[in-house]
Amino acid sequence: MRARSYAPFIAIVLLCSTANAERLAEIRVCEDGTHFVSGASGKRFVVWGVNYDHDSDGRLLDEYWMDEWDTVVEDFHEMKELGANCVRIHLQFGKFMDAPDKPNAVACERLRKLVKLSEEMGIYLDVTGLACYHKSNIPGWYDKLSDGDRWAAQAVFWQAIARTCKGSPAIFCYDLMNEPVLPGDEPAAEWLTGEL
Repeated sequence: MRARSYAPFIAIVLLCSTANAERLAEIRVCEDGTHFVSGASGKRFVVWGVNYDHDSDGRLLDEYWMDEWDTVVEDFHEMKELGANCVRIHLQFGKFMDAPDKPNAVACERLRKLVKLSEEMGIYLDVTGLACYHKSNIPGWYDKLSDGDRWAAQAVFWQAIARTCKGSPAIFCYDLMNEPVLPGDEPAAEWLTGEL
């Protein structure tokens, strides 16, 4: 008798898990290239999401997600309640790289945890990388690299992110670089223009 009382709960958990798996079907561009479709069904997928870049204190996600993970979970629940099916996150280069050829394993593990949360919530991720929004998070060695060496370090960054997210249905897309600044009439004195 007691075992039967858990049956409805187990059924609900299984239904919720199945629903999330269905919501996180592979998203692809349709054959005529005009819109996105979901999985094998070919049902039109419309991105409806939010830009999850900074909190009320101006801190970026990867500046507080280690110590305030509960806040991240709460935010994802709120975004889901608002009807979001995609969340754009911004990953700062300096938080993910310890050296030009050495990704930060702790940051990658936290990203893996975020990807898992997205899978559980049934929310896709737009992973935006190479962020250099706060100068205080840019390591001195990065600033001193030549253009070629900086490109190489950026490739290592993306290899680490790709390894971390590999195989997850929660990854909707990768935004390789957010709003790169192009020089105007005057040549730029620095590769990084300032705080954004």
